[in-house]
Amino acid sequence: MLTPMMNKSGMKTHLVRIAGSCVYAGAILLGPTLQAQRLPSLSETPWTGIFSGHQERGYEFGINDEGQMELILMDRNKQRVSHTRIIRVLPQVMIENDQGNTYYRSFKEDEGFATSLKAGLDHEDVKFTAETPDGTKVEVTVKYDRSRIILDGKVLDKGDVKGTKVFFAYKVRFPSMYPSIYTDEKKAKTRMRKDRVRFIRAKDGKRVMLKTYEEVEILSEENAKGGIRKLESDMDGQEGKKLIFETLDKKGAFTFKNPGKSDKGKLWEGFELIWSRPMGDTTMKPFVIEVK
Repeated sequence: MLTPMMNKSGMKTHLVRIAGSCVYAGAILLGPTLQAQRLPSLSETPWTGIFSGHQERGYEFGINDEGQMELILMDRNKQRVSHTRIIRVLPQVMIENDQGNTYYRSFKEDEGFATSLKAGLDHEDVKFTAETPDGTKVEVTVKYDRSRIILDGKVLDKGDVKGTKVFFAYKVRFPSMYPSIYTDEKKAKTRMRKDRVRFIRAKDGKRVMLKTYEEVEILSEENAKGGIRKLESDMDGQEGKKLIFETLDKKGAFTFKNPGKSDKGKLWEGFELIWSRPMGDTTMKPFVIEVK
């Protein structure tokens, strides 16, 4: 079964609901677009509650009926990794206010979604619209391209947002890839001695490599302050897979940071990536996640 996702408040919600439960009712068809409180979803296990699912040899990707996404790696036995190692991909609205502070708005819960697609596992391209509680309307697009997931989106209407700048954004929450036993520094170094996180700094093109067991301030001047153009994560806990994050043209900058409000941390314990497109922008290329 698919494992828990994060809801709007950061709490976990299960993608897999009670077996045999019905797809959310109350949807009506208006012309070519399905207007619904939530996106349409599958009722068959293990994809219950999923609007769009995609399967490859090394991973599975799912978009649930509230537009939240998960990248699930397959282990060496071709089984899904545990829920603690699932990578969350959250489409959101990012707002910069008049004081230069940045904050985020998630989509409405249980309402405001629309799509012309039926739920399924055979999509190549996915498109839907969603709204935030303050009326910002966005378009979300996803393309499945074998080893790559191509993510895009834009703000259609800023609604009642008071911020100076409004962006469509994807926040990627990269989790801890190891159990808590590796808080023991000696054990961590032994298990993670070959792990590497590499990135290219946007400001000068310099290639930087970090060890996953050492504490690091990601947004420091010598690391990723000012953004990055590419990140490669290669950890033993990733089941022999390398994860690559970059824009489609390999030139766009995005944010690499410690999780949440943390200033420092060990990379094996998790990090975040944020790609954003300003409202009205047509130059920023889509965000790409590749599993190799």
